[in-house]
Amino acid sequence: MNRLPIELDPQIQQNVARELPILEQISNEALRSQVVDAWALALQLNGFDRISAIPGSGMPGTSELGNQLHHILAVAYNSCSLFDNLERIYGVKLGIDRELLIAGAVLHDVGKAYEYCPQNLERWKKNIHQTGMLNVRHPAYGAYITLTVGLPEEVVHVCSCHSLEGRYVQRSVYATIVHYADDGSWFTLSNAFDMNIPKL
Repeated sequence: MNRLPIELDPQIQQNVARELPILEQISNEALRSQVVDAWALALQLNGFDRISAIPGSGMPGTSELGNQLHHILAVAYNSCSLFDNLERIYGVKLGIDRELLIAGAVLHDVGKAYEYCPQNLERWKKNIHQTGMLNVRHPAYGAYITLTVGLPEEVVHVCSCHSLEGRYVQRSVYATIVHYADDGSWFTLSNAFDMNIPKL
């Protein structure tokens, strides 16, 4: 049964798959397909046709570097590196599935399609006392998207709790790795290039 609110555009799905070569490290075809569908759904619902079309900043109005795809790939590869190095150097198993980690890292900011949708931003700015600004932050929207496409709760948790929202729960190992890979990426760039990066 199709749970999606719209029929996904095959071209957008292809764009997502092409932009995310790290998905080749996910051998589970169903999981890999769900990751692509999650990004395609978020993009399509918010007027984008590819991840790289979303501005490369932490939130609208802050410093940009590259585009959102750069950030997604940096966080995904950094998450894998942290996972791999901890297991290798300590000679222990962290007790999580590396493929689910990749899925969560790749999707941690899937909700930014909603945050950066120009029509949404314009509407919220015009009616800020009614809608708020932002109306919904990307972790909450990311949880909606990942739940809608049927992704495992481990991935949903990463999307919903990788940022400040995670302060109010017990983060999973997945979300902890992605949280530090995410913050580490932004704050390193902020220091290196004197960028305005929000410290949430």
